[in-house]
Amino acid sequence: MMTRALIQQSIALAVSLATFVGCGPHRAEDNAATATRLERHAEFTQDMQLVRRYDEGLVDTLSYLGEHQELLPNPEGQSDVSAADKNKLRDVHGSVLDRMRALDQVKTFWKGSLRINPLTDKKAHARAFTAGFAAWLVQYRRGLEYVEMTVPNKPLETVLDEASPAHDLPEGSFGDLKYQIIHVKEVSRLFAGYGYYKTIRDDLRESNCHNEEPCAFAMELIETHYEASKAQLEDRGVVDFSYNAWDIARDTSFKAWFPVQTKVAMWMGDTRVRRKHQYLISNDQLRVMRDALDPGDIVVTRSNWYVSNVGLPGFWPHSELYVGSPDELEAYFDDEAVDAHFKEKTGHDGLVAYLKAEHPQAWAEFTRRDADGKPHRIIEARSEGVVFNSIYEAAGADYAAAMRPTTDKLAKAQAIAKAFGHWGKPYDFNFDFLTDQKLVCTELVYKAWQPAEKKEGVDFELDYVMGRTTLPVNEIVRQFDTQYESNERPLEFVYFLDGRESSGSAVVAGVDEFRKTWKRPKWDFAQK
Repeated sequence: MMTRALIQQSIALAVSLATFVGCGPHRAEDNAATATRLERHAEFTQDMQLVRRYDEGLVDTLSYLGEHQELLPNPEGQSDVSAADKNKLRDVHGSVLDRMRALDQVKTFWKGSLRINPLTDKKAHARAFTAGFAAWLVQYRRGLEYVEMTVPNKPLETVLDEASPAHDLPEGSFGDLKYQIIHVKEVSRLFAGYGYYKTIRDDLRESNCHNEEPCAFAMELIETHYEASKAQLEDRGVVDFSYNAWDIARDTSFKAWFPVQTKVAMWMGDTRVRRKHQYLISNDQLRVMRDALDPGDIVVTRSNWYVSNVGLPGFWPHSELYVGSPDELEAYFDDEAVDAHFKEKTGHDGLVAYLKAEHPQAWAEFTRRDADGKPHRIIEARSEGVVFNSIYEAAGADYAAAMRPTTDKLAKAQAIAKAFGHWGKPYDFNFDFLTDQKLVCTELVYKAWQPAEKKEGVDFELDYVMGRTTLPVNEIVRQFDTQYESNERPLEFVYFLDGRESSGSAVVAGVDEFRKTWKRPKWDFAQK
């Protein structure tokens, strides 16, 4: 039986940890606490998948930095880093910060965990705390490793503290992150958090948590990351403040784990409850947009608060290829040039006949309506792989825009035929264009529209990000902007629905507004 002193000590510890799993003021309080048991279970499973992905992404990023020590300036030298190396270093720093921000979203959602009454619902309380603590431990362990690799190195710190809008890095972002990692308060939270976790570990086991993959993963992660962090601190004599004390004094402006707008800290946790499966763009707006689209159009979308594309830079995270419904597809490509091409090259009477014969499984899925009875109109690569979706599912978002390749119908038919050939392939979480067996969203668009002999297309310029050849969606929009004034521009503007968090809706906007969107910060949710 617990003594009164021990009960009071546990309560005090719980109160002291109330800020542990989130930052910023409470609003629409207690996300984890107010959700139903089934909702909490689904969110827990989803968030542990995200924590795993973010942890793997941080390991990958830090491994890249470790393998490219030549990028680091001489600690005793000046800040004479080349422009190319600066960009590579900012790619690394932006990738680290991106995942730290995303982990903060997980923490913030579960910040109400300690308000779930541990006496009446101790299992839910234990799982909720575990989710937030696991996210924090990934931040802390990988943050420690990042700091160890980069500090003290004043020339490097100078480079990484410079503002870089292209990488979504505000001024002082490295100092802010470093402060959060090395502050003695965070060291205390490591030991206090693990101490509290040990008191609820039996509740997790009683709820059969250790036999469920997401929960077993979280429990194992907590043990391994705690031990690794503790060992790293012990190797440094717990904490060596020989160079940190000045940094702490300097970085007194630090307000949260990552530097974003103040409102974001207030919105971040509750929006997943308040706006779950609800978007700024309405279905009525999507119906109007749909009528403006043609098969072959390139659609880009963004949903605030959903961070499945963490790791790629830029405001726009997702791209798709508009196909139209089966009837619309057949009517649009009732074209002599298209029919003649497929007859000559494949022996089939047109695009539809070719798709039915050469890609029967894809065609069967394409012509099958979704669960709501809506026809498939879009092919896209998302986490479950290359799939067909209705426009309401694929473009149901907070921002959506469409661009049209300035080609004839034959080139569009060839692009769609190419995309059908990729249906069913898994998603490429490595974002590497050099592989064909797995595809990321822009890879599907890129390969569908890639020019070839006797195939007109769109010649997108690929980017090189941390050792991988890739094409961020934001880069597609940037290229559209820079080429728009050309008489031979490869893409035309079609439509833009611009989200407004302040009003909870979206508005139809023009090409001038769309051209500037690639410059918006990735984490700037507070658009107008």
